[in-house]
Amino acid sequence: MSAVFSKETINTGRQREFDYLKGIFMLFIYLIHAFQATLSKEDSISQGIYMFATMSGAAIFIFVLGIGTVYGRDTTPAGFVKSGVRMVIYQYLNNIAYIAALLMPYPFVRRNLSEAGMGNFRFLTEMYIQYTNIFFITGIIYLVLALLKKLNMKTAGYVIIGAAVSIAAPFLYGTPVNVPIIGYVMKLLIGEAEFVSFTPLYFLSYALFGAAFGKVLRHVKDKERFYKMLAIPSVLVVVLWWALIFGKYGSDMSEMYAVLSEAYTQPNFWHAAASMAHIFVFAIIFFFMERHDRDGEVCEPGNPIKRQMLYYSRHISKYYALHVMVYFIALGIHGYEGFLSYQCWLLALLSIIVTELLVRGWNRCLRFKFE
Repeated sequence: MSAVFSKETINTGRQREFDYLKGIFMLFIYLIHAFQATLSKEDSISQGIYMFATMSGAAIFIFVLGIGTVYGRDTTPAGFVKSGVRMVIYQYLNNIAYIAALLMPYPFVRRNLSEAGMGNFRFLTEMYIQYTNIFFITGIIYLVLALLKKLNMKTAGYVIIGAAVSIAAPFLYGTPVNVPIIGYVMKLLIGEAEFVSFTPLYFLSYALFGAAFGKVLRHVKDKERFYKMLAIPSVLVVVLWWALIFGKYGSDMSEMYAVLSEAYTQPNFWHAAASMAHIFVFAIIFFFMERHDRDGEVCEPGNPIKRQMLYYSRHISKYYALHVMVYFIALGIHGYEGFLSYQCWLLALLSIIVTELLVRGWNRCLRFKFE
């Protein structure tokens, strides 16, 4: 093992395999949200993609967040608290933008709205006023990580607490707290409500596992051998997971879809472990696809697709915040009624183009401003 690990901290650069992983899943997000945000019925292809994505998806971003708490610039408890508060604020600012996008077409279409369209409009505006998603859970998780950092938690401690949270989560989820204000806050953290997309309770384990993995990765001096070792158990778990899933639900794809959808937002310990295995397999594939120089350093990608994936990763919050607004404006123009499947695919393409122009335009303006 001494040929793979070092007692000294030596692996301190960006772990680009995880940057690629975040970037490539942004494309899945575009497609999946094109159906979900517009309340449209998914076709069989998008359902298949979604079932595949449930084994990583949001878990990737939270896991990489955990890694980032080890590799980031400001890894102090105070830095984590600042990041946590900023992300929670970002969630509610994002909600205001979502409501604005929903309202924008309303004055032009309100006279011709069907009963279903008006119902959808009211449902969406009421839900997105209180909506909590990836930004909110990221913020809360940062606050928890700040506490653990302050306590000088060891690597094994992150793993033990992560496993304990994952095991306990199904027993705590939805527990009512009948105290004004506190009960509402607890609903955001561990409860179930239409406006709660993900709860910090269920996804905290991914961040804790990510922090532990990041601490281990910093001591890896031979990543190629390390990933070859990690690939064996990861692939076995992935194969076992899908063998069990298809063995149990393969004859009923609709039931499989329902089960995986629920497990995605409410993963038990076995689901969390399988998700981690999927993340490792994808990251390992990206690592071995990357070019390295003679010293083992990662080379800058010449492939424009790879460069775009890295750009997605660096600016993932901007893309995530903006892409849904494109769907809401399109939904309003359509009378707040769902689209046909082929229209959702076209909407996903439109959102890719629009958000690309907005993000790159904004970044270019900032660069000119500070040059």
